[in-house]
Amino acid sequence: MQLRFFSVLFLIFIFFAEHLTMLVAGSDVRAMFIFGDSIVDTGNNDFLDTNLKMKYYPYGIDFPFGPTGRATNARNPADILGELLGLPPFLPVFYDPLTKGSSVLAGVNYASVGSGVLDSTNQDEDIVPLSHQITNFQKATLSDLRSQLNGSSELSSYLSQSIFLVSSGAVDYLSDCFESGQINCNLEEFTELLVGNFTEQLKRLYESGARKFVVLNTQPIGCRPSARQLNNGSCVKAYNDASIVFNNVLRVALDELSEEVPGFMFSYVDMFGIVSSMIDDPATYGLKVINESCCVKVKQLGNPKCEEGVEPCADRRSYAYYDATHPTETVYRQICERAYASQLISDVYPFNVKHIASLRSEYFSTSLSLSSKPWANDA
Repeated sequence: MQLRFFSVLFLIFIFFAEHLTMLVAGSDVRAMFIFGDSIVDTGNNDFLDTNLKMKYYPYGIDFPFGPTGRATNARNPADILGELLGLPPFLPVFYDPLTKGSSVLAGVNYASVGSGVLDSTNQDEDIVPLSHQITNFQKATLSDLRSQLNGSSELSSYLSQSIFLVSSGAVDYLSDCFESGQINCNLEEFTELLVGNFTEQLKRLYESGARKFVVLNTQPIGCRPSARQLNNGSCVKAYNDASIVFNNVLRVALDELSEEVPGFMFSYVDMFGIVSSMIDDPATYGLKVINESCCVKVKQLGNPKCEEGVEPCADRRSYAYYDATHPTETVYRQICERAYASQLISDVYPFNVKHIASLRSEYFSTSLSLSSKPWANDA
């Protein structure tokens, strides 16, 4: 037990040593608030009565604190972007009873494994859809923040210097449109519905005081190991085409929002393009295995999650996917580093995360009238 305790302390020391430079570089950001699905959930589902949990070995095998609900072997984009922005490590999850008071000042994670943009997605599971996540921010966290800060003026400045990270949409397609390698919905109509709901949720965050958004688009979901099983080991083109349609419509919608809404700033991270480049040329990114899961055997792919207690692959850094649907930390880290600093609009559009993080609150011309919002005085 004592040896394990010192091992954890050593890992934490290494973590801070590795990221000291980034902590200094990202000091302009006050906090980060995270919304979405399993790409960014860091443990909310652990506190819910749902089967969609990942708090068991071999998840978290390379994470300092072991299995925590992250759907990968170690850190996910919420953790890595937080590091790059200079925030304290491992922001608290909303459903942890300890997440209140001063603990929310560096940010909160509201994401829920299995959630979607639409309230109807996975409604038979006790998960939290995007709209409810935002309600949690509005009705609980804003009250905590107001009590910690010096009134609405201070809160307005704080929120305008915070990052709002959102990753949602893929689960809606997986639940409502995909079946055995085929599309079973009207793709154009469903996408318009989905993006319309997505932008409405972003507007709710904006009206709550958010100004700086980082939006992750959907990765090539047709190239996940669970999808490849349906197509003799090859990517499922129909699924990837659906991702492309959603991503294109979402990017246009974000552009329109930035034109219509004063002070709305965003970084649109092209996870689809970045992951596709890794799949097309894995060696360049230090990868060797892009078509198989590290922890799920091919014969078990009917269940895309890691089987509890089963030993994963030994060389996890060389795998693109940890379970049958989620990338490894190796992939997530390269996505986030490009999102943070890349100068290519094919990686992140129209500005990288570092750029919007550096903008001071004076840049935003619209003042925030938080006291006029219906949730402003909620206890």
